[in-house]
Amino acid sequence: MQLKKGDTVALVGNSNPQTKPAEVEQLVYLLQAMGLDVQTSPLLFDTATTNTKAKATVLQDYFENPHIQAIFDISGGDRANSILPYLDYAKIAKHPTPFFGYSDLTTVLNSLLVVQSTKLFQLKTLLWDESGQQRQKFYETFFKQQTSLYDVAWEFVQGNDIEGLVVGGNIRCLLKLSGTPYLPDLRDKVLFLESFGGGKDAIFSMLHHLVQLPHFEQVNGILLGTFTSYQKEEIYPIEQLIKDVLPVELPIAKTTQIGHGKDSHALSLGKVIQLRA
Repeated sequence: MQLKKGDTVALVGNSNPQTKPAEVEQLVYLLQAMGLDVQTSPLLFDTATTNTKAKATVLQDYFENPHIQAIFDISGGDRANSILPYLDYAKIAKHPTPFFGYSDLTTVLNSLLVVQSTKLFQLKTLLWDESGQQRQKFYETFFKQQTSLYDVAWEFVQGNDIEGLVVGGNIRCLLKLSGTPYLPDLRDKVLFLESFGGGKDAIFSMLHHLVQLPHFEQVNGILLGTFTSYQKEEIYPIEQLIKDVLPVELPIAKTTQIGHGKDSHALSLGKVIQLRA
């Protein structure tokens, strides 16, 4: 995807409501300084629990608006899965506007994979990274058609070859899709996992939930981002915990460049990845 001056992007919030108006204003200003026009969802700060259909309608309208070149969900938290039944996926398939989100947006990102690829990326990192490097990578990637935001260094911890269509995201949020029609088919997929919260027992439990999902045994491999709380609190390596839980030996690669960090890179879901040691 390429952006140019004069293009319009939309900011939405399908998870928890925004609580920092100044931060949103700063983000809009930053995008405008790059020459972009910015539309913002009227529900970004709405705390109601009855606005689920309205949020879905806002997102649907942005998808169907031919003047919007990209949609960035800047929210996170817990609520994003509530909009899934109210999206018209057939119509979105006719208007596959690039959609970006992170963390709790794992639910929406994976539900959309039936009609288009999506991007794991939190736009707010442009503000959180005070060094300016994240803004530079964003500009290079979207205005100069370079790949710096997507360039990721992977290290194999098991096996030496991973290939397949990437699905996944935040492990807690991905598991919200279990038992729903929105869970991606795991057969022949490469599963990306990361987490912000959760110590050893919580991650252990989530991993066991994960391996009980339909067709997990047919996953081609696992990619690990950062597990923020776990890696701060625990000595036992996250990759070893995963090896302990896996019912079969799968290739596993890890990176420190994708996660909840202020300098996190982006990852395409619904696209084929090929990694060799």
